[in-house]
Amino acid sequence: ELPPPLWRRLLMYLIIPALFIASLNYFAVEVTIPANGSSYGNNDQNGDTTTIKVAPLPLRVAFYAYLIFLGVRGRMEKRKTRNEIMAKLYREQAAARGEEVDPNQIARYLHQHRLDVLRAHSSYSCCYAHDLPVDGNNEFDDVIVEEDCCSRFWDCLSKTFWNACCGMWCQCCSACAIAQEEREIERLTGNVEPKMDYITFEPFAEYFPAIQHLNENQISSFKEHARAISKLSVKLLKSVAAVLATLGLFALSDIDKNFTFANMIVLLLTLFQAFFLEYLIWWRWNRFDISFDSVIKFFACGFLLTTPTVIIFELIVSIVTGLFSMIAMTFILVEDSDLLDKLQTDPKHAMKDLAVGHPVLFIFTLFLNAFVIAALCEEMIKYFGYWMVVTPDLLPQKRSNDSSDENEENTPNAKSVRSAGSGITVAMCSVALGFACCENLMYVFGYTPGQSLGVEIETLIVRSIFPVHPLCAAIQSIGVCKRDLEGQRGVGIGRILSPAILLHGSYDFVLMAAAYLQQVKNIKEGNDDDSGMAKEDGSDAVMSADDIPTLVITLAMVLVGCIYYVWQSRAQTKRLVAMDPAAAVDESSTLALV
Repeated sequence: ELPPPLWRRLLMYLIIPALFIASLNYFAVEVTIPANGSSYGNNDQNGDTTTIKVAPLPLRVAFYAYLIFLGVRGRMEKRKTRNEIMAKLYREQAAARGEEVDPNQIARYLHQHRLDVLRAHSSYSCCYAHDLPVDGNNEFDDVIVEEDCCSRFWDCLSKTFWNACCGMWCQCCSACAIAQEEREIERLTGNVEPKMDYITFEPFAEYFPAIQHLNENQISSFKEHARAISKLSVKLLKSVAAVLATLGLFALSDIDKNFTFANMIVLLLTLFQAFFLEYLIWWRWNRFDISFDSVIKFFACGFLLTTPTVIIFELIVSIVTGLFSMIAMTFILVEDSDLLDKLQTDPKHAMKDLAVGHPVLFIFTLFLNAFVIAALCEEMIKYFGYWMVVTPDLLPQKRSNDSSDENEENTPNAKSVRSAGSGITVAMCSVALGFACCENLMYVFGYTPGQSLGVEIETLIVRSIFPVHPLCAAIQSIGVCKRDLEGQRGVGIGRILSPAILLHGSYDFVLMAAAYLQQVKNIKEGNDDDSGMAKEDGSDAVMSADDIPTLVITLAMVLVGCIYYVWQSRAQTKRLVAMDPAAAVDESSTLALV
């Protein structure tokens, strides 16, 4: 049974929620409330007020009801899938024993295991260790797993707390259930190796031969490369064109004064910045190492999948790390009763006093924000974003003119090891560019609403000259190639992510610390702006003379990262070429799917 068509999924999970959000913003009314957050029943000594926008109650109720409907529907579909898998597994086991199975037996079996179905697809669920099925045919018993610091920490945590103390195993967001179902489906269907795009269900064999032809014949026409793409890539490109056309009409209609035709130009420039870097990384230098089809898919994964995942994880991690800051702040407030009283009566000025009087607390908080919330979450999810996409370019391949099916398992990879490494680098950088493009759009339009056009352009320029995300992805690809191509089994996810996290975290920490120190200076001089509103004359510039040292430091850090990558990349290229002597003669030897 095929899943619902793509248009229906887009309508249910993207278009309708987007219309709800747009309606909530369009019909929102302004409400005046006390600035210090106190209720209207209390006397406001300062008389300060602020204005917020509140959406109509019926729209909010309808939006929340629709989200609940999607959640309930999704959970029912997951339970249905789980029941089907369990029924097929039961039939398979009965057939292996030579027994006949009737529908009543399957119904009783599913009823006995209804708790397993309920616990499998829950936001958070637990099962006792003795409830887990135990058999002697575990296909993973003989598998030797290389451990790193992350896997050892998780093993220690699970065995010490959950299994030993509570006698149970826990899972969040159905992670274990989804992974187990994937293994069960692969075993039931015999589809051990990926053979199709999972969204459109188009087999690789239908579009990959055209890609192979381009690479084997070294065809450099972009038009030909654009033709040799899958149905999924075509749908993605058409969706982008439709969205841009809609936004263009919206900007020309002058419905929203905050999004004019000039803002549309800034949006196009933001996209152009990402596409230009993609052009250099892929078309200019590595066009025959990975296909245009794969570049589209990896970029879309970074834009559409990685970005919301990062937002969710950063929100969760920020709540956890915020507890440490709150504990430290509690000790400070206990010792300073005057500051505690001021925090209750005038929280805005109390926070200013706290920022000036306790810099260690704020520096510690910024360190957590930079290295844990931003760097760790973003680099880890970009790494897993690379694994979300399965394309034939990065699968074991042989030459198209090799029609022999003998000893397929021993067929050497016709793609040179060096070319495979370049393909991995381009793929990881494409995910990072998709994520960076979406993040730039949020910084330009989302995080600075109501700002002048000059501020939007300045924000875009500043973020464009420091391509930290693709640089960190390229550094990650060094570790991935060491593990997957060079066979260095000691290279785990910790070693792959550590250099990128160090660079990304240091870069963010410098920016955050500089902004904090500048704000403290403004507070001491009495120049801090309490209004937080953009000036109509366009004087609300992002850049100032005080920001030049920070820009110099961050630029130096980016250059150090580039030098590190070039140094590691050249050394790795020599190792990869030595592994594949044929690459020295024919580095462009290319590919066809096995």
